Amino acid sequence: MGAVNDDRIPPPRGFPRLVRFFVRVSRGAAMADVAFVVTTVAVFALVALVAKGVAKL
Repeated sequence: MGAVNDDRIPPPRGFPRLVRFFVRVSRGAAMADVAFVVTTVAVFALVALVAKGVAKL
């Protein structure tokens, strides 16, 4: 005689791998967003410095 829960349906085999993939992709997307914001701020700062230098001419 088996255990009471022997008739449960096991989770799909690829499920944990799929979850890890989506976590990795979302983390990568978040890092890409941070990199985009940092790059944009740096470009605006550079443009402001150039504009300040041109105004002094």
